[in-house]
Amino acid sequence: MLLKEWLDCYVRVEGTYLRVGNAKIERCWSFAGGRPVNVSILDKNTNQEWLTAESDTPIFQIPGMSDDQQPHAIFISTFVENDYGVSQPYLQTNVDMHDEAASAIQRLTLKIYPGAPFLRHEITVIQDSTVQGNYLPLDIERSLVWTKDDFKANSNLPTHALQLDTNNKQHHAALADYCEHIVLRDLHCRWTTIQFLDQTDTNNNLVSRDTGLLYVNEKRCLRGNLLFLTKTLHESGLLIIKEGPTQLGIFGNSQMEFQFRGKRLSLEGTGIRDEDFQQSEEITSYGVTVGVYDGTKHSGYDLLHRYHRNLRAHIPARDSFMMSNTWGDRSKDGAISESFLIKELHAAAALGLSIMQIDDGWQKGVTSNSVHAASMANGGLWSDYYSGDGDFWEVHPDRFPNGLAPIVSLAKELGVALGLWYSPDAVHDYMNWEKDIATLLHLHRNYNIRAFKLDGIEIRSKLGEIRLLNMMRCVQEATNGQVDFNIDTTAQKRLGYFGQTQYGSIFLENRYTDWKNYYPHWTLRNLWMLAPYLPSSRLQMEFLNVNRNMDNYAEDPLAPDACGQVYAFAATAFSNPLAWMELTKLTDQQMACLSKIIQALKPYHVEILAGQVLPIGDEPSGASWTGMQSICSPMHGYFIIFRELHESDTAVMKLWGLSGEVNVTELLRMDVKDDVLIPQTQPQVVWESTQQGEYVVTRPAPFTFIMYRYDISSIS
Repeated sequence: MLLKEWLDCYVRVEGTYLRVGNAKIERCWSFAGGRPVNVSILDKNTNQEWLTAESDTPIFQIPGMSDDQQPHAIFISTFVENDYGVSQPYLQTNVDMHDEAASAIQRLTLKIYPGAPFLRHEITVIQDSTVQGNYLPLDIERSLVWTKDDFKANSNLPTHALQLDTNNKQHHAALADYCEHIVLRDLHCRWTTIQFLDQTDTNNNLVSRDTGLLYVNEKRCLRGNLLFLTKTLHESGLLIIKEGPTQLGIFGNSQMEFQFRGKRLSLEGTGIRDEDFQQSEEITSYGVTVGVYDGTKHSGYDLLHRYHRNLRAHIPARDSFMMSNTWGDRSKDGAISESFLIKELHAAAALGLSIMQIDDGWQKGVTSNSVHAASMANGGLWSDYYSGDGDFWEVHPDRFPNGLAPIVSLAKELGVALGLWYSPDAVHDYMNWEKDIATLLHLHRNYNIRAFKLDGIEIRSKLGEIRLLNMMRCVQEATNGQVDFNIDTTAQKRLGYFGQTQYGSIFLENRYTDWKNYYPHWTLRNLWMLAPYLPSSRLQMEFLNVNRNMDNYAEDPLAPDACGQVYAFAATAFSNPLAWMELTKLTDQQMACLSKIIQALKPYHVEILAGQVLPIGDEPSGASWTGMQSICSPMHGYFIIFRELHESDTAVMKLWGLSGEVNVTELLRMDVKDDVLIPQTQPQVVWESTQQGEYVVTRPAPFTFIMYRYDISSIS
């Protein structure tokens, strides 16, 4: 029975089997025992099957929900969705498993995108005291597919435990909280996990990896959001993504993400706890994505890039920008006023920035970060903003006696968009999320705010996470995507990198020369490390005023002022640069050189971020040859090369997808500190790779860089 066909996507029921797929991938589940069991993951490009149908273990288990109670009925609905206007359109399938005993529905939601070699799923528990008998919630095109009479008392699929001596049987303990379970067909596979850290106020090593081979009797627990599996004897790869926060932000009892037991692989931790059901609201697990690729590193990165571009449709006018934020010079909210922001707007326009964001201090309420916090009886607020008089989010009457209207008017005149700092109310698991929606829409509609920096986030439960996400989704939908969020990931339990962050960009770091925790090569390194796994258009990377607090870096050869203001900016060029500073504190010379490189980069910046940005050279260390490459098409792209404090003026680099002859055109360079050179003419030069497929690059001095466009005439 074909339930739905849309473009190359389809949903089919064959007996007690459910198949969902497109031209690239197909997954199949057996409902013979009443609960879904993985049967197949098929790579249609190579006709490679990944699973063996020898498990009767359901693909998920929610803590507190019965694992042996068969549903009395299963309904399936299919429809086309686009995630509140944020994503590319996809075919969504809801499999509703009705549980009379628990008066609840366990909903398995499947999402597949046309032509994309991956499929996503999540589990939602819908509680309702009226869920009984033939109860049928209102939905779209819902069909009753199976009843209890269709299910076998016991599945006839055999289960194979690890082959262990009696004293080791505890290694085959039953699972209690997981959101994916598969049994691999091939033993000869290599696994690689990628682990991420956020809370960047206290972490600066954000990406790590682990790798190994499958072993028949090994119980292996691994951390991370990404697992790459490659077959040893075939050119075939499987990518599994846990759509949740980093280990610093997860909920539930699980202390790992991936667990191997021989060839059995489970994705641990739904994020749901028993107490989440007390509010009788829908609770959704962390999501899972399973994708297929050819097993090469570049193809795995390309699959991740397609994944992100489908979850958040790339809109160049929205997703490539250069922003300033008033907080970076440590004045906190002390400088915020109408006169100050007028000057900042003029400076932003002079530099060519697209957005000026007003941080904490524009609002009437006082936060715990305010310069006035100590004088407040409550020490300033960091949540519970609607308590008291409920006027926390009104415009500060003393700092802005004319309201924000003069600022809004000048911004429009200068062609600079406005952003605001905003802190969603975390009290009682974001109980006031609907009030936050009303506040955000008011600010957007009255002051034309384009970008809200979401700060002060502290997620304390899965329920709180869902409410926070619903706030972002509803604002996106109500504004037709005209509002974007800069999701701060610097402290507390937050969404991380894969925790449904598609509703905006990631505000990655707070760095300050005051505390000597800012170095341009640290910023470049974090971009370099994250870029394979997250589009750089999703990242805001900051550059600071390198002239501030030079004494703090006395005789440090890697000091920000040793690199220079232009170099500090260039480290962020292949992302969305964030001027983390008060622009009016820059000298005339800093303004002139920054304006020159920003104007030189602008004609290419949109296309660079629309491409796939990947690291090249060695990992930035302050003393490396390094860089970034943007692959815009199979035929052309851009790259920027940095010589850090390295003794040699020559290096060799591999470039992604390039070998042999390539035509390169110089676009801009810096040979001397803060002196930007833009060629008057742009002749193409032919580069020839070495026998090892590398290209020779030169730079005349440490802390210099050069940016090229490359073109190839044919693909071999």
